[in-house]
Amino acid sequence: MSEAEKYIECCEHGKQQATYVCQHTVQTLSDNVARGFWSAEPEDGDNRPDSWCSACEDMVNKTGGAWNDESEAFAGVKLICGACYDRAKQLNIGSEKKWWQLWK
Repeated sequence: MSEAEKYIECCEHGKQQATYVCQHTVQTLSDNVARGFWSAEPEDGDNRPDSWCSACEDMVNKTGGAWNDESEAFAGVKLICGACYDRAKQLNIGSEKKWWQLWK
């Protein structure tokens, strides 16, 4: 990826790091429903690796443990900015934590 391709212009956050997540993770930004948060191994110190929800993780596991045409179609990968990524991660991980705290 070229240096220019590492950034996008978000209508809410301005110029941000370009990140990739599944469509279900993006949906969390609209409805605040936690769907889990799984990530690829970070490369070159990238603290926002490609990420996906638990349903996508289940699909990958059902299709042999590797991404293929079927699992990629299900994921419907979307480009979002780094700030949106951080919020989606917090909602998907943070919401589970808040739910867990209710049972203490």
